[in-house]
Formats: sequence, C-alpha cells, structure tokens
Amino acid sequence: MHLPLNRQSETYAREGVEIDVSTLAGWVGASVAMLDPILAAIRRHVFAAERLHVDDTTVPVLAKLKTVTGRIWTYVRDDRPFGGRDPPAALFYYSRTRAGEYPRAHLAGWTGIMQADAFAGFNELYDARRQPAPIIEAACWSHGRRKFFDLAKLMKAPIACEAVRRIDELFEIERAISGASPEARLAIRRERSKPLVLALEAWLREQRERVSTKSEIAKAINYSLNRWPSFTRFLDDGRICISNNAAERAVRGVALGRANWTFAGSDEGGHRAAAVYTLIETCKLNDADPQAGSPTSSLDSAIIRQSESMNCCPGIGRQPKTTSKLQLQPKLLPDGSGTMPVVLAQCIRRSGGLCADRVLRPVANARTHVGELPATQAGA
Repeated sequence: MHLPLNRQSETYAREGVEIDVSTLAGWVGASVAMLDPILAAIRRHVFAAERLHVDDTTVPVLAKLKTVTGRIWTYVRDDRPFGGRDPPAALFYYSRTRAGEYPRAHLAGWTGIMQADAFAGFNELYDARRQPAPIIEAACWSHGRRKFFDLAKLMKAPIACEAVRRIDELFEIERAISGASPEARLAIRRERSKPLVLALEAWLREQRERVSTKSEIAKAINYSLNRWPSFTRFLDDGRICISNNAAERAVRGVALGRANWTFAGSDEGGHRAAAVYTLIETCKLNDADPQAGSPTSSLDSAIIRQSESMNCCPGIGRQPKTTSKLQLQPKLLPDGSGTMPVVLAQCIRRSGGLCADRVLRPVANARTHVGELPATQAGA
C-alpha cells in the first residue's frame, strides 16, 4: 500500500521481470478507474449515516521546483459504538488546499452529527442558515485532553495533570458502554458522566481565574470552555462518541505512507490516492480478507449488488470457475497505447465494453501519479 512505483519496478527487475514505471502507472490509473462503481456505492453508504467522523491530514504534492501542501479528507461512518448494525466505511477526498470550501462541497446536502476538531473551515456547516439544515457539531474530547496532556508531560503542570485525570474518568466510562444501544449509553452517561462533566466545568472555570490569560494552560482551558456545548453534546445523544478517534485512525495510513512515497506527483495523483485509500480503509474496517474469492462481509455484498445494479462489471466478487492464479502477463490495450493486466481486460469484456472508456482514458493520462515523478523525469 505504501510502496512507490519506482521501488516496485526495481523490485520486479531484481527478480528478472522488467516492468517500466510508466506501465505500472498505467495499471494504477486503469485500476482506479475500475473502482468508480464501488466508490460510488461506498459514498452513498457513508452519506446515508446520521453521524460522521471527519478529519484531514497533509499530503505533499509536486509543483514546479518544489512541493505544495495538499490535503486528504476522510469521512468515516462507524455505528458500532452504539450498537448499529450497518457496516462501517471510510470515504476519502483529496484537495489542493485546506480551504473550508472543500468540506462544504463534500457534505453538500448532508445533515446530521459531525464529530471533528475545531477547524474554522467547518463553521459554516454549523450555521443555522445552512440549507437544507445545519450540521450538529460534536467536539472531540481526545483533542481537548491532548492539550492538557502535552503540558502535563512536558512541564508536569499540576492543573494539566488534574485535568487529564478527570477526563480519563470519562473515557473509562465510555469503554464500559461501547457497543451498547443509544438508550443504554445515554442512561449511564446521565447517571455517571454528567456529574463528572459538571464538576469538571466548574473546576476549569475556577482554574482559569487563577492563571495568566496568556499562559499555555489558559489556552488549553479556553479551548474546551469556548466549545463546551459541543463537548457536552454526548450527554444528550447516545449515538455520539466522546472522541473523533475513528477518523484519526483512518488517516493514519496516509501518515505512514508519506514516509515511503514522499509526495503525490500531481493533483490527479492525489485524487487516485484518495480513491485507493477509500477502498483499502473500508476493507480494513470490515476485516475483509484480500485473498478470499467471495464476499467476506455485509459491505462486500452491498457493494457488489450496487455495482451489478449499475450494469458495470457484472460478476465481481464471484468465485472464479478455475482455481488457477491470475495471469500477470500484460496485454496490449485496444488502442495500442499501452498495456494493462489481463484481469482488467477480462473485466472490460465481461462488462460488454461499458467500462472501456473508464479504463482507457486514465491509462492514456496516467504518467503522473502518487509518489512518483512525472514519467518524463523518471526516465520512462
């Protein structure tokens, strides 16, 4: 998942298999194009949720003589903490900048509860004038705790240490009710968590009066108190999680990958990366077996039904008639412009040519992609 194509090409070459980087780029472009119906099904599934975890992380993007900082956004649906039976899924988008217009475009038409950090670009989503309705903000206690934890770890600040201890009591209660129904979670929170939250608020306000307004501990206290209604919203809705850790876990793969592929070769490469991360992270959330020849989860089955209903690549996910390994020998594309794996050629034939345009267009333009220099600079 994190190995850039130039290193893959070198690895194959050491084994006596010469595959040019530009050929691998063509296969990546063709493969991502074939994911379109699956990604559409995941997108519909994610935005059908009543509650989403949202986060973003940086991704360097190649520009003239330098890199610029792009963004990978994730929208995670995970109803398991409150006993939901719908399968989890993660949807990723790429953008050139972190401007608030991008999440607004991603979430256009969606309403519900959004668990996220205090990014100012989200503020318009919470505006009462938003159509069709404002999104409800639920703040992340992990973010609030982290500001105190850093001070407790680095400076051994007594106020920060006490704040961490008090917040950890809330997390201990949450661990005990994970997977329970919203009604059960709400009842326990009102009985056990609410008194702790009320005491914490009073204590934070008291400590704020005792410290300098310009101190780091005052900044940590204000981060929580200024967003207190969003922090305490979990006390009134059993579906809300106390943290946004689900989204932070989802973007962890991007952070790990940056150390290997270093940068995206272009904006198109960023979009392809988001598509692949969507598929891989959703499979990870559902414990999908990549070696299985048949659906392994309820989400697999849902995606297959959706794809077949679109008459695109019918038969995906079914057991092959033979048990032989997939052919790895590339074949010439119909227009003679490059090569592609046999499995994609078979998919085009199976779909009656419906996917041919989706495959051929990206392959023709797939000279710049995630983690690589443009082909002209990479010696292709």
